[in-house]
Amino acid sequence: MRRLIESGIDFLVESGFLYLPLLYDPDIEREIQSIPDPTESQERTGSVILNKGQHFVKSLSLHSLVANYERIGKDSYDQVRSAVLRQVAGSIDRGETSLSWKLITIIFQIMPYFIKKNRGLERGKFNKEDILKLIAEKVDLPPREYERTNTVFDLKPLQEALKVLERLDSTFKPPTDGIISSSELRHWLQKALKAQVVEKERTRLRNEVRRREQLIATVDEDMDILLYVAQKGSLEINGFGFTRIGASDDYLIYKRTGEYRLKDYYGRSYLFPDCRVAVPTFSPFKPVVMEKYKHPFLYAHDSGQEICLHGFYPPQQFSAENAIHLLEEGINALLYGYDARRRNGYHSLDRTREYVRTVEFDDYRISPGEQTSLR
Repeated sequence: MRRLIESGIDFLVESGFLYLPLLYDPDIEREIQSIPDPTESQERTGSVILNKGQHFVKSLSLHSLVANYERIGKDSYDQVRSAVLRQVAGSIDRGETSLSWKLITIIFQIMPYFIKKNRGLERGKFNKEDILKLIAEKVDLPPREYERTNTVFDLKPLQEALKVLERLDSTFKPPTDGIISSSELRHWLQKALKAQVVEKERTRLRNEVRRREQLIATVDEDMDILLYVAQKGSLEINGFGFTRIGASDDYLIYKRTGEYRLKDYYGRSYLFPDCRVAVPTFSPFKPVVMEKYKHPFLYAHDSGQEICLHGFYPPQQFSAENAIHLLEEGINALLYGYDARRRNGYHSLDRTREYVRTVEFDDYRISPGEQTSLR
């Protein structure tokens, strides 16, 4: 569709739909001739319209074209978005600050689930104060305070950008019915895309301001601890940890498996080393192993591999609940998912002719008299 818009041909607009000129084809010609009385200057006949002696075929709605243009014409869409962002002096085009809602979610919602404390015979979760105290015990804080300027707590740049966006026009109307040239269609499409970008950025900024206001109310104390962790970008406590990916606001959240034992078809034991099972804060949301690792549920012997999960459907968005579920699914698959009788997975622990063995586990096998400390 993008190439057609840029091709220089004329289109027809009718009732919010875009019609393409119908190219000659013997079968199509016979079908058109079978239409009764195509004598009017413009006659609606199913998906075909006759206009000034030329037939046009219905393609798609103009609303759908605008709504999906980010996918079919990403370069053009990005140019429009960049132009809109320049109008707000780049305030909303900057990368998110290091102390973001994703990091707060990891620290105060996901970490307490995996790091539990003993209270006599009962196990309880860490609350906010407990988590901050534990982090303070684990890290060496520098003897300085962090400024809140240019952090998640500085709402002024976002609020100023939102004011500029509120003044921009976000309305557009479909072109009038009739013949429209490709240049006129491109001009209309540019205006429609700009209006769409303005509305999307308004919504994004309103949500971001509201989210940051909630964070400020939640974690307004002990900023030195949180900002230090945000600047460092990684933390591990009691086998649970996270690490930032480059300079982005995304993280790998992981939990260590510790050493564990699996048995093969003949009852022989194999000792698997500790590894970190991780889930990202961005799509696709699938559990992976961080280290170079081998396992029947891993396709190769490499790092960053996705763990094979039967009947698994990844979630569509990042949340504390989804991240916790994914970590547990990945860990349980490695520790408890292998069935020695069925030899399920990409590989089997023991040698069998039915498998093309690309990964060997003989070096993990435990001799009968070997004493090991296992979970």
